[in-house]
Amino acid sequence: MYQTKRAPMSKKTMIGYGAPGWATLFTFTMFTTYGLYFFTDVVGLAASFAGLIMTIGTLWDAVTDPVVGMLSDKSDPVKGRRRPYMFWVAIPFGIVTWLLFTDFGFEGTLSKAYFIIVAVIFYTAQTVLDIPYTALAGEITDDYDERSKLGSIRIVWALAACIFGGGVMYFTSMLEPLTGSTQSAWSVCFAVFGLLCTVSIFIGWKATDGYENKEAIVSDKISWNLIKEGPLKNRSFLHVAGGFIFGIMAQCVFLGTMVYYYSYNLALSEGQIATVNTLMWIIGLLWVYPVNWMSIHWSKKISWSVSFGLWGLCMVLFPLVFNVPGKVVAPVIMCGILVVGLNALYQVVYALIPDCVEVDELKTGDRKEGIFYSAATVSQKVASAVTVSLVGMILGIIGYQAGGVQTEETLNGILWLFAGGTTVCCLISVLFMVTNPLDKKRHAEVVKALEDKRAGKEINLEDFKDLIRI
Repeated sequence: MYQTKRAPMSKKTMIGYGAPGWATLFTFTMFTTYGLYFFTDVVGLAASFAGLIMTIGTLWDAVTDPVVGMLSDKSDPVKGRRRPYMFWVAIPFGIVTWLLFTDFGFEGTLSKAYFIIVAVIFYTAQTVLDIPYTALAGEITDDYDERSKLGSIRIVWALAACIFGGGVMYFTSMLEPLTGSTQSAWSVCFAVFGLLCTVSIFIGWKATDGYENKEAIVSDKISWNLIKEGPLKNRSFLHVAGGFIFGIMAQCVFLGTMVYYYSYNLALSEGQIATVNTLMWIIGLLWVYPVNWMSIHWSKKISWSVSFGLWGLCMVLFPLVFNVPGKVVAPVIMCGILVVGLNALYQVVYALIPDCVEVDELKTGDRKEGIFYSAATVSQKVASAVTVSLVGMILGIIGYQAGGVQTEETLNGILWLFAGGTTVCCLISVLFMVTNPLDKKRHAEVVKALEDKRAGKEINLEDFKDLIRI
């Protein structure tokens, strides 16, 4: 619980806080977008096994995410509960970003074992960075609208990274004559990407110096019961988690099949694919303000629902009506609209979680940002791993041949996976969010009750039974 108000943040501090967003979303987005393609068409692994790699990493995450969340929550507030984790993981995170897309030429079982180990290390590094970093937002401010602004700044950094990474296929094609092989070109690209990730983490660590809450009351115990009694009894969080899970599934289906759809169904060149992807993320920057405006003036759940509704609509209209093989105009327009959903996926959800934490604080008196963010991160990674694994299995079932000529049945399978799979996930995600009882007005009532509780006044938890199980 907070004892004193924190000093207002300067714009410089808020911008600096967002910098690690480059790393937290960049490597994950690159992995979900190009991971399957890299494993199947560059390394030469089977699509089904390539999807399995992420599933194995997630099994490990099911343990590490809650542990890191609990450790972060119980760390000494005077020394810092969040920033020390960012400092120590910065360099390892950059290294594993490089290793994830580096093929050292191992063959057979050794190659498979290498990528499984690297994926597990990546997921561990992602956990050690992502949970303390995202939980830090809840300590920096307790203002509903300011959290939306922080989420917007964070997504701007992430989009800048994705703009840069969107040209990876162009970069690798340009580097291949210089490096001597496709594998080496990918390795060089991600060595540079990894360095930039490390630098961005250090920027965020430095910028937030002095903004951690030094007076937080923390529990000394580490117990799996904290998850049961916290996130799993928080009705508002369960709605957020449900929307997030299906949002991540929509992202993984869309990004995971996008390269295949562009390459084989639309017959786009590597340069054209890079152009579409790069323009998508550039246009995404223009959507940051509208998403933030909707979150502040309407509510975060309405902002989410509008954004995902547009995404789903695009996935019905463009692949089935407007997209034409060999042409990039329609795909650019499609991606320029639907990227609003990809923005909201992280811009809105990480601004919603601290609101859910305050609902829990109303009942327990403790702030457990780490537990709630770890629960969200587990949801993210489980959803992504299961989805990518399913995408890999489906590609195998429909007869996909890496680098070869695809049959009509395979092309139809890719189309319906790309369009239909993404649309269904978007619609289910919207359903979870529109039924979330925690809107802007309800959150204001939670904050007022917290202020009364801190002042020693009695509050009636029955008034909030729509938000939390008593």
